[in-house]
Amino acid sequence: MKKRWTRRLVHILTTFALTLSLLPLTAAVAQAQTAPATVVSLTFNDGFTSQYDYARPLLNARNLDATFYVTTGAIDKAFGCCVAYWQLDELYRDGHEIGGMGVDRVDLTQPSSPDPVQDYNYKRAQVCDDRQRLAQFSYDPQSFAYPYGAWNYTFPDGTTVRSIVQGCGYRSGKPVGGLSATDGPYAETLPPQDPYAFRTVPITSANPVTLSSLQDSVTAAAAHGGGWVTPVFDRVCHQGSAEYASCMSSYHPIDDAVLGSFLDWLKNAGQAGGAPAGTVVKTVRQAMGAPAQPPLPIRPTAVSITFDDGLASQYQFRNSLRALSTRATFYLNSGEIDARSAGTMTWAQARNLNADGNDMGGHTANHVDLRDQNLTQAQKTAEVCKDRQRLIQQGLPNPASFAYPFGSFDNNAKAIVQGCGYQSGRSAGNVSVNGPRYADSVPPADAYATWALNAENDGPITLAYMQQAVSQAASHGGGWVQIVFHEVCYPGTGFNTCMAGYRTVSSTVLTQFISWMRTTPPPAASIKTVKQVMSGT
Repeated sequence: MKKRWTRRLVHILTTFALTLSLLPLTAAVAQAQTAPATVVSLTFNDGFTSQYDYARPLLNARNLDATFYVTTGAIDKAFGCCVAYWQLDELYRDGHEIGGMGVDRVDLTQPSSPDPVQDYNYKRAQVCDDRQRLAQFSYDPQSFAYPYGAWNYTFPDGTTVRSIVQGCGYRSGKPVGGLSATDGPYAETLPPQDPYAFRTVPITSANPVTLSSLQDSVTAAAAHGGGWVTPVFDRVCHQGSAEYASCMSSYHPIDDAVLGSFLDWLKNAGQAGGAPAGTVVKTVRQAMGAPAQPPLPIRPTAVSITFDDGLASQYQFRNSLRALSTRATFYLNSGEIDARSAGTMTWAQARNLNADGNDMGGHTANHVDLRDQNLTQAQKTAEVCKDRQRLIQQGLPNPASFAYPFGSFDNNAKAIVQGCGYQSGRSAGNVSVNGPRYADSVPPADAYATWALNAENDGPITLAYMQQAVSQAASHGGGWVQIVFHEVCYPGTGFNTCMAGYRTVSSTVLTQFISWMRTTPPPAASIKTVKQVMSGT
């Protein structure tokens, strides 16, 4: 018995000694696990196309993710400076984050109205409507960047711009500045002291960003305990491109070779010639602890076949539409039908088309330009409203779709069309088979200025052209392609004369296109009337 207790005591003492010997190692491991890292978030403001063209491939080649802040107003208005939604789709699917920057990138610290209530409502709409628009595309926006970096503004009732950003559902608000690589603070804390005004790398000069300035900001943070470092980028310039000189003379640009070198330095953290050990790259949402980005849904492509002017040749295509189980949208000029103008369908024919399930819309009574300065406001209103009333009187209930004659419209025309009871107004352009806008969005940004396929030429519309338009839209994020037709030409006498008209289409070609759409279209592409697209059915 004595020997057994002796062995047990020796075992206990040995175990205790071993535990004591391991304590320094265990503490060292624990300390290493909790040691603060240097987190770098690469942020790009304004959604410039140069960021997509030149920064994206550099980031993807190194498997580094960034946060891109965009203004939906610029995208919805197809501004040439900025990316399209299909490009945002590609960035998002790459793993990059899409954040908001306001609808129109306005300075939220500058009064927009002498009325504080109107000022508040305007600024709230700038932030919230922008986030809602991004959410419509399933980007799950979590991060906001203050335009011009300006955020410190308080309304007379004590409400702040900061609280607007928070109230709209964002997790963070990014100003510009607050850190210093020379005298501190060197990095933001994680979590930040104020998530709606977290500190970032300052823009000390409007001149091109240098590699040394970027590296200094990260090195200084790492040397002072780590933390969160957020550089801000604007335009990215590529030497050899036609716009390189103008790009490099813009505000706070960066040469893509400099950006590539900085990314290489970050990627090689802890190695010779790389960033300090422990340096990692995260998006803003990742740094803020937001959940992983949800996957994007499949983007369907809706194709609307639209006929302008209510022509008799269009009615002749009725049997083909029925045989192909396809519905189209017909825009009618009631005055032309009432006058029994040559080449115009009759009311009975319009009712037949409507009975088949086609969408019957308005096009003004007499095909007038709603921007014509020779027309009074009352005349313009009558052209739209009386045209719609006449459609209803002739047994075409609840016409919801309108097409602007000549594709000509302005804000006044839009207001008239909406006031007369229409749910949409179709323009005649902004979408091209050559991009960068391959389709309108669903839902469209402006229901009373929806986009249509451009008249790439005034000659006959070909099968290859229509197929290319749909395929390009489907491969660039889907959306809505409205194709505009006028005369439909049939084989036989007068065919060549008909085809010499403005944007005509052969009945054979149109049948082939619809057959293609019904049998072998691009994935998730289908034909829908304008009313169906606008109602989401």
